[in-house]
Amino acid sequence: MELLDREGLDAFGMRGLAQELGVGTMTVYGYFRSKDELLDAIVDAGSQAILRPITEAEPQGSWRERIRELMLGIRQGHIEHPAIVELRYKRPLLSPGALEVTEAGVRILRDAGFDKRDAVTTYRMLFVYTFGYSAFGPGPGSAGDRDQALATLRALPPDRYPALAEAAEEAADTMVDQTLYELGLDALLDGLEHRLRSS
Repeated sequence: MELLDREGLDAFGMRGLAQELGVGTMTVYGYFRSKDELLDAIVDAGSQAILRPITEAEPQGSWRERIRELMLGIRQGHIEHPAIVELRYKRPLLSPGALEVTEAGVRILRDAGFDKRDAVTTYRMLFVYTFGYSAFGPGPGSAGDRDQALATLRALPPDRYPALAEAAEEAADTMVDQTLYELGLDALLDGLEHRLRSS
């Protein structure tokens, strides 16, 4: 996974992995028949890392706390392994490990009282929010993005962009604010909790 994170999906391949490991390319093909099979194995490894803290302990806390922990785990996995986000753009993540993460999320929601349709659609909504934030939200070390955004926002003509010109500092801060993901996740969970109580 380290090689994939370092090289990116387009440059990653069997030959490069073989060189990294100091073995022949055919040795890698002895373990994985294709690049797709190798990528599925990488996704499985990442998925297992996300699930490990959740599955190794007895379930604790409310459904909200448990699904929040799962989403934070997925988000942390995306931060640590950004290539997984890139990989998801290119192909569906339907490997056993990825499906186990989905299963864990849907099971938490079913146990909470969501019917089967609401459980799968709610999980999907939370996952897409998390994935989208991982893809488009602030990444680690993006302080330069804030400075660039601030310069652009300060240069806006205030007669055309009055709200943005007035809030240039605050808008630029959103480029690096790592707490925004949790703020949005909690807002979604507030709404879901209210909806579940009302049904």
